[in-house]
Order: sequence, then C-alpha cells, then structure tokens
Amino acid sequence: MVYINNIYTGLLVFPFIAAVFTMPYAIYQYNRHGSVSKLRTLIIYSFILYMLIAFFMVSLPLPDRASTVGNRWQDHLNLIPCRQIWLYWRNRAFNLKNIRAYMKSMSLWQLLFNILLTVPFGVYMRYYFKLDLKRTILFSFLLSLFYETSQLTALFGIYPGPYRLADVEDLICNTMGGAVGWQVAYMFMVVLPSRDEIDASCRAECRKVTGMRRIWSVLFDYMCSDFLFGVLAGGLAILLPKSINDVIYGALYNWTFFCLFSLIQVILTKGSTLGHGLCRMVLVSEKGGVATTAQFVKRYLSLWFFTEFPLLLADKLTDGPIEILHNDYLFLALALVSRLYFVAYLIIVISQKNARMPHEKISGTFYMATEVPVSGGQSR
Repeated sequence: MVYINNIYTGLLVFPFIAAVFTMPYAIYQYNRHGSVSKLRTLIIYSFILYMLIAFFMVSLPLPDRASTVGNRWQDHLNLIPCRQIWLYWRNRAFNLKNIRAYMKSMSLWQLLFNILLTVPFGVYMRYYFKLDLKRTILFSFLLSLFYETSQLTALFGIYPGPYRLADVEDLICNTMGGAVGWQVAYMFMVVLPSRDEIDASCRAECRKVTGMRRIWSVLFDYMCSDFLFGVLAGGLAILLPKSINDVIYGALYNWTFFCLFSLIQVILTKGSTLGHGLCRMVLVSEKGGVATTAQFVKRYLSLWFFTEFPLLLADKLTDGPIEILHNDYLFLALALVSRLYFVAYLIIVISQKNARMPHEKISGTFYMATEVPVSGGQSR
C-alpha cells in the first residue's frame, strides 16, 4: 500500500515538473535536431517520471519532524552486507521448512525490491543513453549512493535526524538492478528504433517550420521581452519623476514593447530574434532572399495593429480624457477583439501546414528553417 501511495504521489507531482521542463526541452530539441520527435519525448518524459517515482520510493512517507529529533546517523547506518539474511539464519537450522519461511519474509522481498527499483534505470542507460555495461554499473552505483546519502543525511538536512536506514545492501542491490536492466534493454532495442534512427528521423523533418516550432519561439522571445520590459520599467520608476513615469506606463504596454523589441532584433540580424535562432528558423521574403527593413516594419506594425491597438484604443476611450465609451461592456468587447488574433494564431498555425497570418501576408514574409548542426560540428 505504501508503494502504491508513492507511485500516486509521483504521478501527481510529475505534471508540475513537466510544465517547468517542457519549454527548455522543446527549444533544445529544435536547436539541436530541428524538430521534436514524439518517441523521444515519450522516452525522456517517462524517464523523468520513473526517476521521480523512484526517489519517492526511497524517501516517502515523510515522518513528523519531532520524531526525528535526537536520531543519530550512526544508528541508521548498516555497513554489513547480507545482515538481514545472517540474522535470520543465525539461530535456525538450514532446512526446507526454514527456507520456505524465509521466502515469505519481508527481508527477502526488500532485497528483490531494491534490485527491481533500478532495473528501468539500466534499461534507459543502454537503450537511450547508449552506455556500456561498465558505465551503467557505475551510474547505477552513484544513483544508489545518492539515495542512501539522502537517507543518512535526513534528506540533506531537511529533518533534524535521519528517519530511514542507509544500508550497504541497498547499494549492492541497486547496482545489481542497473546491470540487470542493461541486459533486459536488449528486448527494447529489438522492438523500438535506436536513438540514431530517432535522430535521423528528426533531421529529415528539420526543414519543416511547424506551428509548435513557431509558438515556442514566440514564447521564448516574449519571456525575454517581458524580463527586459520589467527591468526598464523598474529603472524608469526610480530615475524619472512620478508624473513622467505615469505617462510612460500609459504609453508602453508589454506587448507593444515585445513588437518593438522583436522588430529591432530582426532588423539588426536580418531576420532572426533570440527565439528564432534557438529554434533554427529565420524570417525571409516570400519573393526569395533576405527580407527588407520595410517588410520587417510592416510585419510587426501590422501585428501590433491587430493585437494591441484595439486594447490601447479601448483604454484611451474609456479611461482617458475623451471618455467617449464610458462603458465596461464596450471596453471588454474591444479588448476581446485584440485577443481574438492570438486565438486565431494558435488555431490556424497549429492546425494548418504552411499557414500564414494576415500580418505575414501584408509584410510578404515567412519563416524558413536554418541549418541544423550534425555530428562532427558540421551543418547540413
């Protein structure tokens, strides 16, 4: 029952870990391979889930802090291999009856569990990370050492004293489990494509600038823009008088700054922002070749007009000196118009191949994939 609860806890925590991991993972895959493989994603995320559940298996359930006060690490450390087996047989005759009794004991099942715990780790090390048996054994040993150290140090000092036994038997069994997993991995290697085959499939898809590739690029650029906007706005709030600062806050909105920041980048780099570069794509002219400065201006000015202008207009007409539309419903309607473009962008770009939004058609620009490096530092 305890093991089931630990698995359940891992499944609950995993979505939060995945949410933090997803953007860096996607951008790295586009930068390294030019596309994101579904099978690779399944393997990586399953590995993260396995590592999370395995750690919970050796650390949960957590005790009350008061119950660990005064616990000494010397009392929670066993350096004698097979100690439980020796204690069992010390005062018993070695016969069939006692063997059957020991087969039902928790000591034996605990040993088997510690072997099974790292069998998946060995599978991943051989199948995806392409490690040989010696390195798999080494990494299995280091993983187990991490587990035992966390137990001996009370989760690295979180608790006043240790609450679990750090056992050399666990170290041996975990290392053995990794070696067993390395051998078992052969069955997966027969059925599933190798990592080299996954890489080759990604390289074959790298020329396609998919909708998700564009969206991850925009999200990364927006995060950079938002951070820079916060730094500049904070600096202006300190340096400028309040009256001037209010004017700046009224004129500069986050998305407006994003459009301006992106425009400056593509003009200076001739078609690439930070997000474009990391996702291996560049803005070019639909007529061929590098887009002109005028095309870049048209692209981001029209993007701003469709997305931010209605919201700015609503703000000025409902809360400014004119106050023509002093009505909350009209303000919400104009605000909704400005955000419908984002919804359309998500739907059209993701669902349709080679889809182009109005601001792209007006500017005569589109995305083209750039070279993706291959092994040996060369490009293709």
